[in-house]
Amino acid sequence: MILAPVGRDGAAAAEIVARAGIAAEVCADFLALVGALREDCLAVIATEEGFFGKDLTRLADRVRSQPAWSDIPFIILTSQLPQRRVARWRNDLVTSLGNVTLIERPVQAITLTSSVRAAVRARERQYELRELLGELERGHERFQLIVENARDYAIILSDPEDLITDWLPGASAVFGWSEGDMVGKPVSRIFTPEDRAHGIPEQELERARSDGVAPNIRWHLAKGGARVFIDGQTVSLRNRDGTIRGFMKIGKDITERQRNEERQAVLLAELQHRVRNVLAMVASVVNRGATDGTTAEFRDRLSGRIAAMARTQALLTRGAGVGVELGGLVRDELLAQAADESRVSIVGPEILLAPKAAEVLTLAIHELATNASKYGAVRAPSGRVDVHWSRLSRDGSEWLELVWAESGVRIEPKPDRRKGFGTELVTRRVPYELRGEGELTHDPDGVRCRIAFPLNEGESVLQTDLPIAYRKSKENWV
Repeated sequence: MILAPVGRDGAAAAEIVARAGIAAEVCADFLALVGALREDCLAVIATEEGFFGKDLTRLADRVRSQPAWSDIPFIILTSQLPQRRVARWRNDLVTSLGNVTLIERPVQAITLTSSVRAAVRARERQYELRELLGELERGHERFQLIVENARDYAIILSDPEDLITDWLPGASAVFGWSEGDMVGKPVSRIFTPEDRAHGIPEQELERARSDGVAPNIRWHLAKGGARVFIDGQTVSLRNRDGTIRGFMKIGKDITERQRNEERQAVLLAELQHRVRNVLAMVASVVNRGATDGTTAEFRDRLSGRIAAMARTQALLTRGAGVGVELGGLVRDELLAQAADESRVSIVGPEILLAPKAAEVLTLAIHELATNASKYGAVRAPSGRVDVHWSRLSRDGSEWLELVWAESGVRIEPKPDRRKGFGTELVTRRVPYELRGEGELTHDPDGVRCRIAFPLNEGESVLQTDLPIAYRKSKENWV
């Protein structure tokens, strides 16, 4: 852009720069120059006469309002005015325009060409800087967009001493602490007390220093004492000379997935344990069942016992380590024998039985209910079954005492009454497996049974995962 309002100076200058491959626009006056001054203008060539006597305020404002990367060059050809008259004004002009090159006239074409080329090169560097600044700004915006939206990822920057310098929004979302809470604090604050006691934070940093990166997959501490499981890594950040500039810790919050995996592992172990236990119990029921009677009778008895076990297992397999509510267990077994509810009384506090106690007690109640259905109170028109239980304190432990009492049944005394599976189960297996007591008597008006055992979760000798020596030592109860 050329401002040369006097004579043919404008056209001459345009011709000179055109030989250098630079297109020029000649402005007729000062206002035309100000109006045409655009961001893509490479340089301004002007004679002092074009500015002299003009109000430079608008042009100075345009120069000052340039973006940070822009500093448009002005090449000003000095006038023939007396130095005393123009010196101060020229100084103000240079100050107002900033990037000014003064060339004293008369000007050689080679001098003007050289000055314009230098100005154009400088201007091109400014355009390159504009592109770099644009890319940097776009990159910053992308980075900001990522870190502000990646709320499942905790990103923490720290200095060489591992003191936190940047606590990004994802870290606040995962750990609960704000940026103000954590900047300046050691990163080790997010490690659990156990890991800090074992020097895990220091070990992780040492590995990041030596290998560049260290895995960080473990439970961490969040605000308020909660724990979050992080799957991430610590990366060392280095200067150009290789020295440690700091560290970046980035990790994803996978707490829920970790808890599910742990829950699945517990369920799998529980299932494996329960399958072995059930098979062992089935084998025991088959081996110790009475062999007298017909095959059909044996099949019916065996089928009923396995069905009782299945009902208990259905309740126990609702989840890992769940128990069975005693009242429901008794009620289900009696109803399975088609007992008339109006002639049944079930009374007792709510008690949740441990899996082993539930398995053994289910079989015992099943045998009592089956016997009542075939020979006792359930079958007799005027018979009643009263089942009640209570908690007892014995020897510093809490015990359960359950009483099964039938009435309205006439039982003939038989001194040589055969002891079937149910009697053996109550009087021998319950005391042994549940470390308790079991009594079963045939009173004149019905069967009476008392079972008591401590409400502690105990192991069974029928469990196949017990030591062989232990099982063998207990197998003589048959």
